[in-house]
Amino acid sequence: MKQIRSLWRENRSEILSIFTIALPTIVDMFVQTLLGFFDLIMVGRLGPEAIASVGLGTAPILTVIPIFFAISVGTTAMVSRAFGAKNYNEAKEGMSQSLILGVPAAFIVTFIFIIFGKNILGIISKNQPITDALSYLKVVSLGIPFLCFNIIFSYGFRSINKAKIPMINNTISIFSNILLNYIFIFVLNLGVFGAGVATTISRGIVTLIFSFLIIYKKNYCIALSKKDFKINKEICRRLLKVGLPSAGEQGIFRIGMLIFEAMVINLGTLQYAAHKIALTAESFSFNLGLGFSVAGTALVGQHLGAKQYQEAKKAGYLNMFLAMGVMTAFGFIFMIFPKFVISMFTKEQSIVPMASSALRIVSIAQPILAVSMVLSGALRGAGDTKSVLWITSIGMFLVRIPLTYLFLYIFNFGLNGAWMVMIVDLTYRGLACLYRFRQGKWRYIEV
Repeated sequence: MKQIRSLWRENRSEILSIFTIALPTIVDMFVQTLLGFFDLIMVGRLGPEAIASVGLGTAPILTVIPIFFAISVGTTAMVSRAFGAKNYNEAKEGMSQSLILGVPAAFIVTFIFIIFGKNILGIISKNQPITDALSYLKVVSLGIPFLCFNIIFSYGFRSINKAKIPMINNTISIFSNILLNYIFIFVLNLGVFGAGVATTISRGIVTLIFSFLIIYKKNYCIALSKKDFKINKEICRRLLKVGLPSAGEQGIFRIGMLIFEAMVINLGTLQYAAHKIALTAESFSFNLGLGFSVAGTALVGQHLGAKQYQEAKKAGYLNMFLAMGVMTAFGFIFMIFPKFVISMFTKEQSIVPMASSALRIVSIAQPILAVSMVLSGALRGAGDTKSVLWITSIGMFLVRIPLTYLFLYIFNFGLNGAWMVMIVDLTYRGLACLYRFRQGKWRYIEV
């Protein structure tokens, strides 16, 4: 207890800065988890096949989110450094060029999914019906430009210590999504398709709110006007310098996850539904870590912009230890009460034992997952996205996928085997990120 008080006294200012960003982001992520929670509850009332259809329809969208994530990483690295250096014109340029790069890409992705969605889902799932998944994919694809816009501005506001704004927006989103889910799924009897319609409209509502704040209200240093939407090749180059390795990292991760999902899907509908429910349950802990990861990304960038290397290093480690504390607490809950947690998502007796077993397995990986999440975020904030790319690539294609094949198809460990492999992958990535951050080479990277 004395050590904790000493840590608080010595780092009070930095810890308060962390929580200024992390707490609203955690609430934001928690709200988004609740969104998935209520989606699963409502869709789950239609049966395991409906849950599997939503999971299958979501999988291709998860593979393209890296495009927007990459741009948002470039946005965060540039805007946070500019904010730390009090160069507000550059912060504004970083936001405008991010939109110029991101939104057209989002429309292209929407077109691809609508035209080729059936072929894409056929590749992912050869043995499962895809009719409902296809209808879900197509209608949710219409909201991809909204999703892109929202991701960029959520990261932009967090970079200037205004994390409450995306938190409030996403809180509004969840209430609208719950109401629209009820209307479209049950009142209008649109089933899985109705869940997709509700998701797209909810994302559009968030886009309208962000648009009002940044284009009309203009109370923030990243507010934009028509004259800001001119292509600046130098700013775009700098965004892409940081963002492209992140795009590669997330692209490799999502493609790897798609292969991983395909392996799990082949275990059968019930095991795949249990897998998706366990992932959603674990996201309560994951999103806490993500909040500290976002804070680490922003604060490391801000300190480097202000030429404060030691403060940047301290911000990374403080975020890591705070994340380890809260995620370890959730790990104990997952270990001791897995059935209680899973029962919040489904009462299906054929699913609860499998999902509970998976959740108990991953409970032991929560501390190392915190290390991986926070320090990879800190490295991105410093612009060291290439190292994160290599760490993720090795973890996915030399660890997770080969071991998953071995555990599922050679050893026949079933769903538990897939989650055991996740622990191995998370442990490798956590240790690799810790080693890279301790080296300190990220302090010399230009953004």
